[in-house]
Parts: sequence; C-alpha cells; structure tokens
Amino acid sequence: MSSAPRSRLRFGIFELDLGSEELFRKGIRIKIQGQPLQVLAVLLERPGEVVTREDLRQRVWGDDTFVDFDHSLNICVNKLRDALGDSAATPRFIETLPRRGYRFLAPVTTPEGAPPAGAPAAEDNGPSPAPPPESQIPEESRRRGHLRGRIAFACGAIALAALLAWALRGWPGLGAPHRKVMLAVLPFDDLTGDTHNEYFVAGLHDELISQLGRLDPARLGVIARSSAVQYANAHKTIDQIGRELHVDYILNGTVRQGAGHFRITAALVKVTDQDQLWVETYEPEMGEILSLQKDIARKVSGALSMEFLPGSEQQMREATTHNAAAYEAYLRGRFLWYQETHQSLQQAIAEYQHAIQLDPNYAAAYVGMADAYNVLGGYGFEAPDESFSKGEAAAARALELAPDLSDAYVSMGFAAFYYEWDWNKAEQLFRKALSLNPNNQVAHEFFASFLHVRGRLDEAESEIRAAQQLDPVSGWLHDDLGWMLLSRQRPEAALVEFQRATDLLPRFPAGHLSLAVAYMRMRQFDKAHAEVRKAEELGGEPTRVLEVLGSLQAASGDMAGAQATVDRLRGGAIGGRVSPYSVALIYTAMGRKSDAVDWLEKAFQEKDPWVIWTGVLVEWQSLRSEPRFNALLQKLQL
Repeated sequence: MSSAPRSRLRFGIFELDLGSEELFRKGIRIKIQGQPLQVLAVLLERPGEVVTREDLRQRVWGDDTFVDFDHSLNICVNKLRDALGDSAATPRFIETLPRRGYRFLAPVTTPEGAPPAGAPAAEDNGPSPAPPPESQIPEESRRRGHLRGRIAFACGAIALAALLAWALRGWPGLGAPHRKVMLAVLPFDDLTGDTHNEYFVAGLHDELISQLGRLDPARLGVIARSSAVQYANAHKTIDQIGRELHVDYILNGTVRQGAGHFRITAALVKVTDQDQLWVETYEPEMGEILSLQKDIARKVSGALSMEFLPGSEQQMREATTHNAAAYEAYLRGRFLWYQETHQSLQQAIAEYQHAIQLDPNYAAAYVGMADAYNVLGGYGFEAPDESFSKGEAAAARALELAPDLSDAYVSMGFAAFYYEWDWNKAEQLFRKALSLNPNNQVAHEFFASFLHVRGRLDEAESEIRAAQQLDPVSGWLHDDLGWMLLSRQRPEAALVEFQRATDLLPRFPAGHLSLAVAYMRMRQFDKAHAEVRKAEELGGEPTRVLEVLGSLQAASGDMAGAQATVDRLRGGAIGGRVSPYSVALIYTAMGRKSDAVDWLEKAFQEKDPWVIWTGVLVEWQSLRSEPRFNALLQKLQL
C-alpha cells in the first residue's frame, strides 16, 4: 500500500488502518483487502479532489502490470461500494466522474486519541456490512434458481422494514413531540442483471414506503413514491437529495441475485453529516419463506415498542399474504397499474385477480383491483357505472379483511366522490383514511380535490400542501394546485404551478393542457394553441385534447373551428367513449347555453365523473342564469 502521512484515516463511521491494511466499521473489521483497499487509500489521501483513472493505475497497478486495467478498477470500486453500503447513483463516499476518475465525497479526519482500530465500539453490536459481490453465476444455474429467488423476495420488504424500525428507535427526532422526522426511501439499485426482476425491485420500493409510512405517522413522515422514483439512477449526492426532498434521513440500497435467492443490502443515512447509521444485508433461507413474514411482523412490533403505531402489527398481517406466488402476481399488478394505459390497467386487474385466486384473503390485492377499476372509470376508458361499482366492491372486500387499511378507505372515498357523488360519505372515508395513516399522500391529494369540488378552497390548499410535504417533487400536485388557483381566478399564479408541473414531468400531456387553459384565461391564444399541440404530440387523451382545443377556438373567435371540433367529438371519430362533459364545455365557450346544458344533463345521466366540476370551475359562470343549470347543481348538491 502507498505510504501516507497519517496511519489511520476516518470517514463517517469507518476507519482505515494504513499500517495493518484493514478497514473497520465502528471497530468491527470489514472483510476487504488487496487492490480495493489500496484504491480506497489513494482516494482518502485526496478527499474532495478528482483522482483520475490514470493516477489509480500508476499508484495501484504500476506500469509493468499487464492486466485489463479498466475492468479491474471497476471491480475494485464496486467491491468498495458494496462494503461501504454506497451507491453509484446516490453516492455518499465514492463519486464516479465518467471518463475521468473518482472523487471521495465525505470528510476524512485523523482520529486523535481514538481507541485502537481493532477495539469494538461499545455502542455497536450490529452485524458487519455485506461481503463483496458474488462471482457471475452461470446462466443455467441462474435460471434454475430464479423461481426460488422470487419467493425469497416476497418477504424482503417487510424484513427491511423491521431492520429500519430497529434503527429508528435511536433517532433523536422521533422523541420530540413537535418535530416530525422526514425519511425518503430511494429506489434500490437493481444489480441482478435480469430484466425479469424489474417489477420485483419496484415492488420492494413500494412495499418499504407503505410499511414504513405506517410505523408512527404522527412523528415519522415518509416521502411518497412519485417523488422518490425520480431519484432512480440519479447522479446526485445524499446532501443534494436531502435538500430537494426536505428530509432528515435517507434509506437506500441494492438488490443482487445469487443462486436461488436475492440479497438485499440497505443503508440508513443521516442527511446533515451523511453519517451511515446502519447497513445491513438480508438473505432469507429458502425453507423459512412462508413462515418468516409473520415472525418478522412480530419482531417489528417488539423492536419499536412505544414508537410502533398501535395495531400496525395486526394491520401488516391482515393486508399481506403468505403465498409467495400471490405476492408475485400482486407486484406485477402494481407495476402495470403505474403505467396508466387502458391495456396496462386491464392487465393489472388480471394479475390482481390471479393473486386473489391464490389467496382469497389478500386485502392489498383487492385494494389494487379497486384502484385499477377507479382509474378505468375516471379516465373514461370504460363505462363509469360498471368500473366504479366493481372498484367499490373490491375495496369493500378489502375492508372486510383488513378493517384498518387506510388505502382501502381511500379507494372507497374516491368512488363515493367521483361516481356516487355522496359528499358526506366521501368526506368521512377520506378523513378515516388520514386518521389511520397521516402519511397517506394519495389520501391528502384526493381529499384536496374533493374539497376543491365543494368550493372549500382554503381547506383544499391546506391538504395539497400536506400532500406536497410527503411528495415534494410531484408534478401532479403542482397541477392540482394550479387548478385551485384558477378557481380563485388567479391565472398568472396558476401558470407558475403548471410550468413547475411540466418541468418535473416533461412528457405529461395533461400538464400542457393545463398550461393551455391558463394561457387561454390570460387571452394569450398563440401560446395556448402551442400547448395543445404539445399535449397531442405527447399522446394526450383525445377527448380531453379536443375539449381544450374546441374551447380555445371558441374563446379566440374561431367558431367554425370550434364547431368542427364538436362534430369530431359527437361523430365518434376519435374512437372510444366520448365525455358529454367535454362537448358541453365547448358549447359553453361558444355561447350556446341551451346546447351546453343539454350535454351537461346527458353527462349527469351517464354518471360522467367530470360533471362534478361544474360547481366550481369559472368556465361555467356564464350558465349561472340558466334555470336548468341551477337545477342540475341542486341535483348534484353543489
């Protein structure tokens, strides 16, 4: 090893003894040596500086060594990251500078007066980090072990929740009555090398967020999935992510695949000093899979003691399954559901149905089915009366199986809001969901929309702000807030929110339609037309695109164009279901009030979900003098 002016170097909770050529984590020796350790020593000599690949070649390999240097260096750095619990995507210690080299990010100090490196620290009795990555597994062996590995994965998420729960007991912030600690669970790096595992790794991320969000919602906030997933493969430091998400702690890790199993490594990092509070590897035995989940739930409850939300252990047992194949089908369903296309939603429902066939008492699968049916009806992909009724039945069954499942109350509240138009019932269901889990970001978001429809704009903005605290980089929430500002007749302020939404979600067609509406309100018609074209190019839902286009044509005086757009909608030229609400909105912009009310009444008869917005959006103000319009609002109790 190269000489250095200091014999011991400390970074975070790690210490490198240059004399013995050993690396320690709080006094516990880590099994890593040879060239990876020499690479680490060179990086520690120059913290914060760029160490080029050529520097490392000269210092570690020398001029006379004829090896595949690039490959060897990559292996060394990967072994170091595995030992340190680090990640190339979100580095805490070793940052990769493509085609240049590496930079060590953490401060490096000399432990003056510290105990010998080999002396175990009194406060740490935890296990050592994961060993170096396994060698490449032959394809035939990997395929034989694939199914068993999937089964092992089914309990990994809950096990990690248990590990994190153990660590959370020591968090100083959790004991403070007026301070909610914020945690972000980043997408785990998929190092399995198998695309078939994509939905398993995504499922692990979802499950961790769900489980940890229920631990102690009054004192621990967990960032929602839609914000966290934007940091998948992001080349940002822990400090930068912490600032952007406004969190105190970050949980990240890796997923690897061995012979018939998964190996999941997780690390909990404090943002302020990037101190790694713990790192752990979970690798279950094959024969323990089906009984392990219940045992882990008990261990989580015992580990967290008073910090654990009362009843959560029972909730975890009720919502989950002990059938690994059912869990696999559920993960596929969630993966498809997030794609939000007509086909993917139908495929998701098929996967949930398969999960329920394998385990008729799988509450989470019923919730997933309810969500898929709600989106089918809400987006107009299928007839609302059929889709929403099926979704409500699925959510009701979930609550029979798991009476305290917050997500099931959200699903039922959504149906009561958008389809039944039972305002008292919807509000009670949303409030129940939030009382069970204040970290339920979707509940905050849907409740905010409910309050917006009811004209309770101050309360609606308060709920959307609560949702943004849990989902700070969500484009959808900026879009929601923009529409609330439009209802306050503040199009300039709304425009700012819509622009933020499209900045965060560049391929978000609905965001560009929102921008078009704001520009239309401001009578900037050229800009509005450009946004409509952009939405159409991005594959925006045809009925909605034509709805905004026709309204824009009428507002700008192009009545012939608006009529042609109405004819396209009414003639079924776009295919699929046509929303009567969209036709009514264009007729309103054209000043054809009687025709507009005719189509609104048609929307009411067909249970068109969009009709509930007639009571609050300013586009309908011109109809306020129409008796039939006011009669419709009375029937809607708006």
